[in-house]
Amino acid sequence: MPTPGPIHVLLAEDHVRLESLLGRATAGSGELGAAPFEEFRSGILRHIAMEEKVLLPAARRANGGTPLPMARRLRVDHGAIAMLLVPTPSREIVGELRSILAGHNVIEEGPDGLYELSDRLLAGEVEAVLDRLRRYPPVKLAPHFDGPGVCRTAEDALRLSRLQGSRSPSDSGDGSSG
Repeated sequence: MPTPGPIHVLLAEDHVRLESLLGRATAGSGELGAAPFEEFRSGILRHIAMEEKVLLPAARRANGGTPLPMARRLRVDHGAIAMLLVPTPSREIVGELRSILAGHNVIEEGPDGLYELSDRLLAGEVEAVLDRLRRYPPVKLAPHFDGPGVCRTAEDALRLSRLQGSRSPSDSGDGSSG
């Protein structure tokens, strides 16, 4: 296996940091730790935005305008993750988040995954891309919302994510932007 490139290293290290925050939020058997969960929530939304607004568009441009094979699947997962962050957090929600992230992170970090492919495609501009990723601002958080339709919308997003998970990552490319 080749040595991970700088994009891979930066974003995989962020995965480790985010998982650590989620672990701190769920430590013990009582209620979730609110502060570490909110730090996770802010961090994962920033991480998603970095991929959606910086990495995927740059990789698509470097790939001759063609979306990367895993782009659609990653976007579906990103949507499901974001929807799970809307309601007040619970251990059940954290379980769903971990379930999505387990497969999602493999698609990003695995051989020929998003990060390895991005490192190859963006080799000539890697420092500029890294700079944009590092400087990406924090995402403004809205308060949690438990109103009507939130659970149904989150369940729909999870169902779509699971459906995408049953398909090969190479089956999930599409013509959407980014």
